[in-house]
Amino acid sequence: MPHDSFLPPEYVEQKRDRRTSLLAIGLFAVIVFAIAAAFLHRQDQLQRAIERQEHAIERTREAGQQVALLTNLQASRLQMLDRAELAAALVERVPRSILMAQLIGRMPEGLALTEFDLGSTRIRTPPSEVVVDASGRRTARTAAATDPAPIEVPRYVVRLGLKGVAPTDLHVSEFLAALNDDPLLERVRLESTQEDVVDRDIVRRFEITCALVPDADVRTDGGTP
Repeated sequence: MPHDSFLPPEYVEQKRDRRTSLLAIGLFAVIVFAIAAAFLHRQDQLQRAIERQEHAIERTREAGQQVALLTNLQASRLQMLDRAELAAALVERVPRSILMAQLIGRMPEGLALTEFDLGSTRIRTPPSEVVVDASGRRTARTAAATDPAPIEVPRYVVRLGLKGVAPTDLHVSEFLAALNDDPLLERVRLESTQEDVVDRDIVRRFEITCALVPDADVRTDGGTP
């Protein structure tokens, strides 16, 4: 049985429409709020990601600066070592007076030197580095002209030429053996020996060549070795 109402049908219809409109507006507001909240949450995530990225970039920049500082310190250290080695190389490690004393001290009695020739040749080695190609082979590459030139420590090969006279070949052999035993000398070789007459005495003229040991340094022992 239908329920009788004292309200006009138009009023009831308007009230129903108003309720429907309010419900639609509320639902729309909820949807808009959800979209806005999702947008703000997304923006917050993006902002945090940007901050983390900036922090990582800053840490990378600081690490790069520290690496550059360490590289500069290492380069300065190597340069100081090169300069120290250069200064040491420029100092005469085996003074000629000590070298002559060594030679005279090893001469047998009766043997005399008539000529003493001391010459040096600088050793020049082009800088090279090992390069690994695509096939894995290791090859040496000479440094280009644009590469920074390191401080080159001068190295020399010091050669000695000795000429003299001795009473017999035995004296020459003894002198040759004594030079071979000298820790300052290497590559001792008898170049020639021949008989000669000096003041009506028969003598043996000889020529001996040798070289100083590259790392010979009498200063390490504080005197003659």
